[in-house]
Amino acid sequence: MRVFILGGSGLIGAAIVRNLVSAGHHVFALARSENSAANLAVMGAWPIRGDIHNPGPWCDKLPVVDAVIHAACDFSADMGGVDAGMLIELLRTLHRQSGPKAPALPRFIYTGGSWLYPSSKSGDHIHDEATPFAPVAGFEWMVPGLTKILSDPALHGMVIHPATVYRTDPPSRTRPPLPGGALHDMARMARDENRVRIVGDGSVIWPLIHADDLAELYRLVLENGERGQSYIGVGIEGIATGDLARQIARTFGRTDCGVEHISPDDVAREYGEWARGLAHSHRMTSQKAIRELGWQPRHTDLAHDLQSCVEVTAPLPVAS
Repeated sequence: MRVFILGGSGLIGAAIVRNLVSAGHHVFALARSENSAANLAVMGAWPIRGDIHNPGPWCDKLPVVDAVIHAACDFSADMGGVDAGMLIELLRTLHRQSGPKAPALPRFIYTGGSWLYPSSKSGDHIHDEATPFAPVAGFEWMVPGLTKILSDPALHGMVIHPATVYRTDPPSRTRPPLPGGALHDMARMARDENRVRIVGDGSVIWPLIHADDLAELYRLVLENGERGQSYIGVGIEGIATGDLARQIARTFGRTDCGVEHISPDDVAREYGEWARGLAHSHRMTSQKAIRELGWQPRHTDLAHDLQSCVEVTAPLPVAS
C-alpha cells in the first residue's frame, strides 16, 4: 500500500515507518524539519515537508495514497484545535482523492490513547475496547477526532489506543539507547543523576507497550483491521510506577539510587497541564487484537528489556 504517516519522526511513528517499509509498503511521512526529513529518508520513507499547524500547503501536494496513519500530537495547550484543523484539511484532500471511481475507500488509522479510559487503581479491573471513555483533562478532543474518523462514510476508519509506549535501542555513540517515551527521562536521570522521579506515591498503575510491538499492531490493523473498529495496544497490562522506578533505579543507577516523588500540580507546572496524565492509573488488555488479528506482543518482560539497555550506564568507547 501507499501509506502516509503523520508523526513519523516520533516515538510511535518512527517504529511504524520502519515496520511498514520492512513489510514492503511504500511510505510517505510528514517532516517538519530538514533533520526529520533526513531521518525519515534513512528509514526508507519519502518525506513530505510540512507542519500539522499549517496543513493547507502540504495537503494540497499530498500524493494519492491508500491509507493514512495519524500518530502526531504536539502536546501544546491548543493540541485539540491543531488536530481538528488538520483533520478538516486532510479529510478534504482524501475525499477528493478517493472519488466514486476509486477501487477502495482510503484506510485511516487514528491514534487515541490509554488516557481516554477511566482512572482505576483496582487490581482486578482491566479496561478493554468496550469500556466507556473518561478522558484525562485536556485530552477530551481525541473523542470527537476519533469519532469523526470512525463515522466518515468515505473512509475505512479505525482507531488504535496505545498504552504507555517505550523503546529499547542498540548502543550508539550519537544517541544513548535508553528506553524511550515515558521511561526515557527516568532511565536517563537514574544514570546521570542517580535518582528516579515519579508522579505520586508510587501506587499509580501504568499499562506499557514496546514501540516495536505497537508498530506491528499498526501494520496488522492497516492490512486486516475491520472498518469502524478500535484496538487497544498493550504488552504489559499494568505495573505500579513505584515498582517501575525501583527497577530503573537498580538497572541504571548506583546502589544508593533513590526514588523521588513529585505531585501532579508540580509536574503540570513543569511540563504543562497534559502531564497530569502521568498520575492516571489503570490497566488495559489487548485480547481483542490478539484474538481477531493474530497480534502477539513479544515484549512482556520489562526487566529483560531494561537489562538489554544496561550498557548505557557506562560511556561507550571512543573510536581510535
